[in-house]
Amino acid sequence: MKISPESISKRKSKALVSAMDYSLGLISAKSYSEKQIAEKLIKKGFSTGDAGKSIKKLKEYGYINDEKFGERLIENGKRKLTGRIKLSYELYTKGINKNLRDELIEKFYTEDEEKEIAVKAMDKKQVSLIKYRENELIFKKKLYDFLQGRGFSSGIIEDILNSNKSN
Repeated sequence: MKISPESISKRKSKALVSAMDYSLGLISAKSYSEKQIAEKLIKKGFSTGDAGKSIKKLKEYGYINDEKFGERLIENGKRKLTGRIKLSYELYTKGINKNLRDELIEKFYTEDEEKEIAVKAMDKKQVSLIKYRENELIFKKKLYDFLQGRGFSSGIIEDILNSNKSN
C-alpha cells in the first residue's frame, strides 16, 4: 500500500476537524478555560498541534476567553459567599495565569465586597453554631475556621469578629 502526500494531509485536516468538533461539544455543555480544553483534547488522544490549532480557532471565534471565564467564576463565587483567597485558588486550578488572576480579583472583588460577603457568610453560619454561643472562645474559633475555609483572609475575619463583638 502506497501512502500519498494527499492522504497524509487529509488525515491531518480530519484530526483537526475532529479535535474542533470535540472542543465544540465540550464548550456547548459548559464553559472551560483554555488550559482545560487543551488538557481534555490531549487526554482524548489528539496531538498537541491539533489541540493548539483547535484552541486558536475557538479563541478567534470568541468561544473561549479566559478573562470572561474568570469573571463568571468570580461572580459565582460571590454568590456562594466565597473569599478572595479561595477564588484565586479556583482560578489557578482552572488554568488562569497569575497576572490575569490577580487583575480579575482586583477588578471584580474589592475588599469592601469581601467584608460584606464575609459578614453574610458569618451571619448564616451563626445559626448552626448556637449551641456554642455560651463559650465565646469556642464560638469564635468555629466561626474563624469556617470563614478561613471559605477563603477569607485572617485580617478580614478578625475585623468582622471584633466588630461583631461590639454589636
